[in-house]
Amino acid sequence: MRLKLIAENEHVTVIDGKVELPEEGLILGNGDLSVSIYQKRNQIIWRFGKGDVWDRRFMADEDPEPLTMDELRHGIAEEGWSCPAYGGDVIALKGTKNPKRAHEALQMPPSSLYPYPTPKPAGELSLRWPGDLRDPVITQKLFIEQARVEIVFQWPDGEQLAVNCFVHPELNVLVVDWNFSGFDQGAPQPFFKDVPICLSLYRWADPAISEFAAKWKAETGNPAFDGMNQSATPLPPPSVIEHNSHLIIEQKFYEDELFPDGFRYWLGCVTDRLNVEKCDTGPLKEARLTIAPETAMDLDFISEFMRIDQQLRDGTMEYIEPKEYRGWVALPLTTSSDNGGAEQQFDYICGLLKNNPEAVIKQWKQENNAAAEMFWSHSSIKCSEQTIEKLWYELLHAGRCIYREGTVPPGLFMPSTVHDYSMWHGDYHSNYNIQQPFWGFLTANHPELDQPYFKIGEFFDRMGKKIARDYCGTRGVFIQISGYPILTENDTCATGPMGRMPYMTGYFPELYWWHYLYTQDIDYLRGRGYPFLRDCALFFTDYLKLGEDGKYHAFPSCWGEEPYDGTVEKNTDARQTIEYAVSCMNMALRAAKVLDKDHDLQRQWRERIDNIAKGKGESEWRPLPEASEKRHREFNAPMFRPGEPYRNPNKWSFKRRWWGWIDKLTIALMRDIRGGQFAPEHDFTELVKVLNRWRRPNGLTWNFPIRYYGYAGAWTEGLGIIAPIQELLLQSWDGTIKIFPAWPKDIDCSFKQLRAEGAFLVSASKKNGGICDVMIESLAGCKCVLVNPWGGSSVSIIENESNRTVFESNKSVLTFETQKNKKYRLELSSQ
Repeated sequence: MRLKLIAENEHVTVIDGKVELPEEGLILGNGDLSVSIYQKRNQIIWRFGKGDVWDRRFMADEDPEPLTMDELRHGIAEEGWSCPAYGGDVIALKGTKNPKRAHEALQMPPSSLYPYPTPKPAGELSLRWPGDLRDPVITQKLFIEQARVEIVFQWPDGEQLAVNCFVHPELNVLVVDWNFSGFDQGAPQPFFKDVPICLSLYRWADPAISEFAAKWKAETGNPAFDGMNQSATPLPPPSVIEHNSHLIIEQKFYEDELFPDGFRYWLGCVTDRLNVEKCDTGPLKEARLTIAPETAMDLDFISEFMRIDQQLRDGTMEYIEPKEYRGWVALPLTTSSDNGGAEQQFDYICGLLKNNPEAVIKQWKQENNAAAEMFWSHSSIKCSEQTIEKLWYELLHAGRCIYREGTVPPGLFMPSTVHDYSMWHGDYHSNYNIQQPFWGFLTANHPELDQPYFKIGEFFDRMGKKIARDYCGTRGVFIQISGYPILTENDTCATGPMGRMPYMTGYFPELYWWHYLYTQDIDYLRGRGYPFLRDCALFFTDYLKLGEDGKYHAFPSCWGEEPYDGTVEKNTDARQTIEYAVSCMNMALRAAKVLDKDHDLQRQWRERIDNIAKGKGESEWRPLPEASEKRHREFNAPMFRPGEPYRNPNKWSFKRRWWGWIDKLTIALMRDIRGGQFAPEHDFTELVKVLNRWRRPNGLTWNFPIRYYGYAGAWTEGLGIIAPIQELLLQSWDGTIKIFPAWPKDIDCSFKQLRAEGAFLVSASKKNGGICDVMIESLAGCKCVLVNPWGGSSVSIIENESNRTVFESNKSVLTFETQKNKKYRLELSSQ
């Protein structure tokens, strides 16, 4: 695998050879429909995925009554409830009058043992060439700035298959075209036309969970699905239906609150040169379409065959030049979520292609190029260390493929790589697992990619308000550890400890505040950001109780995914809960001040922040001097506050520490970079080694070890590594812009239009150890606070358009007023 620069600002990911898994294949997508491309024997396969294709069944009928916080308080304080985090033996150290309730209140609920809710793969397209052609040289290329894939198969005797494909930037349709050349026409097969290329479009029948679990364990050694409820039923088998002369693969789902008539999707094919026929797959219960040239008997063809046969007999047959075979298909995937539903959207796409399809596809190619060009005009990075540059482009490309405003975002795994059932239900795991993919989008100057995160928040909101009101006795919203793209008033994780972790409500809303800080969008803050921040803070406003010591306490509270030990002491004021409560109320307080509203709530939040109890228990953060501690607590997210350095001599080396998995590498790097613990001259080299080790052929980073979890799907959280990469180049988390704050001296690098807090777009270069070409564009007219890139040297701030010097200073921190949509360049005053 390699990434090539074919021209200025044009990046190509190249895979030499075959890729056998969708998790490692090149990815295309438009933020809703995504496609992963891999190979089997004499086939190219495109696997379809879409964020809304979920089995949404939530089997809560067997679940016990949800655990209330008062019940949990009583259980810990009066009965000494003790239990593991993920279920197991429950002990009441002080005895209990109701052992059955104590047990069921602290176990994972029965609904969690069903294999759904879970995302589902949406089918595959296979392109097959003659199996007699063996051992091709394969070159696969993803042209990132063009959002297209080209795959070339070259055989020793001169045959070549060239395939190009792209996904339309708005319509959910994959377009594939090919050219198969270099083969001799020769003498035709009796009674049939030569068919060098054949395609199949199919969706297999959903397997029973027992069958899937056995196969999963046999292939991976992982028993993750062994404990699933064996009475769980698979989806209804897919079917082939005919609609307006089109054959369509239809997959139906069971009804749910979002789709009371049942969700469904249609997967079909539009082509003008090929026959589309239903393939009878018998007991497989598979829905399959065969897409190939006409193969029926043809009288003209028989006559031609007899003529050629006679020429071969009498020796007058002339050599027939090698021929080529071209073709194309357009494959719409439409669902019940589409405007007008699956049927109307499918008809719309087919209608566009009806009269002059090749002209339409040519236009679609232009629209795809234009959309990709627009996306990549927002920001760029150029670096002499290619690992950093290529990862940034490849991961941002993947983010663009799976996230888009107005669509249902994926959970733990990218939609085109999910299996029939997913580990952890493929859920919205609301801690760093679901947040991490979004951490780098703002600095990358793609705030539009935040919108799917807010959609996830909507799915949590309805249930979270019920939990807060009915089970916690508070106002606001309680954010669960686990959620799905479903609407339900049932608590999807209604027992402890996992389902009653109050710190999650402070962890989840960080992005809502960051989005405002980076965009200064007051309408967003008023309409979406602040209402959610306020509701999260209202939970803590009521949950924290004033003690006799004049401090606000959190009971019960626990560290994430930790057990109860049966004591009030350990389960009160866990530092994680305290810190996230403070962070949440602080964000809501700052937002309320910006909007000049809810003054009484501002007072209450301020009082609780100033008088909250000190957190206790094991700490993931290291002690800091008082001034630094206050600065980090006010401006930095708790997950990014300085912790134990990864270079601690009692730990493994940086390279060794991440040999097993790197799911928390992003957090560790963010902590060390923001805390000044990242030593660029040493740690940068080690970071590159780790990234190279964990990068897959398609550019994605693999977050968990295959030896433990198998090929579970491509992890969405792997996208988050662009966040610390960007923090090496630009920081603004405390309101002060720092350019190249942790970048090694001997690595040349430049970036354009990375975004900083205050809605500033920053561009700069580092050449031969020095910083140059500094440009700042102010999108909102905020005051700019900037660490002097040249230390104590005198700096001139020049308004770029008028070439007028607006500020000059030799201070270490430069503070100057800006005007909206104006650009400012920085120069040393001596120049």
